[in-house]
Parts: sequence; structure tokens; C-alpha cells
Amino acid sequence: MNSLEVFYDGGCPLCRREINYFRALKSRVPVTWLDLTDSNAELPQGLDRCSALARMHVRVDGRHYYQGAAAFGMLWSQFVYWRMLGLFLRIPPVTWCADRLYRVFLKLRPHLQRWVQLKEKP
Repeated sequence: MNSLEVFYDGGCPLCRREINYFRALKSRVPVTWLDLTDSNAELPQGLDRCSALARMHVRVDGRHYYQGAAAFGMLWSQFVYWRMLGLFLRIPPVTWCADRLYRVFLKLRPHLQRWVQLKEKP
């Protein structure tokens, strides 16, 4: 793997917190962070904004897309303290289970976003 592109929802306070955390860490490969709420952000061919905002997406080496739990596995495996968890998450049965949990999280996400936004207000 030579590069990683992370497509994230910059309008989501949960997503912003996680992305800011990982941006501060040293990655094994160059990572490009693309905030999909930025109207100037151009999406690559094959990825539409609605799908990308609905679930985490990662593109490896400009070719292979991963979404959901598989995307987290690809991202996490690039950081020293997260590498083992990321590699574990990339094992197909583990990815399948984690993706089911991620779908549950996505249903709860709007409620969690509102809660975080309330906590962030001064």
C-alpha cells in the first residue's frame, strides 16, 4: 500500500473528532483526508457524495474502495498503536461482524451527533 484517501463527513461531530485524532498521529503511508461537506471537495469517479456521507469510505492507492468496517480496518492498520486492531478487523469473519455493529451505530449516529453538539456548545 502506497497511499490512502479517507472520505469523511466533516459535518458530523463524531466523525470530526475521530479524524482529528488520527490526523495527529504518524501514519505508515501518506493519508489524504477529504471532508465531503466541503463544497469544493471533488469526489473521484465511482463514489457518490450520498453514499460516502452515509458510511466511512477509504480508497487505497487510488484504486480500491473499502467502506464501513473494512474502511476502518484499512485506516487503523496504518497507525502504530492501532495496527493490530486494524489487521484483526480486516479478517473476513471479523469484518462481517464489525460491519453489522457499524450498521447499528449508523442508526444511532443522529442521536449521538445531537448529544455531542449539545456538549460542544459553550
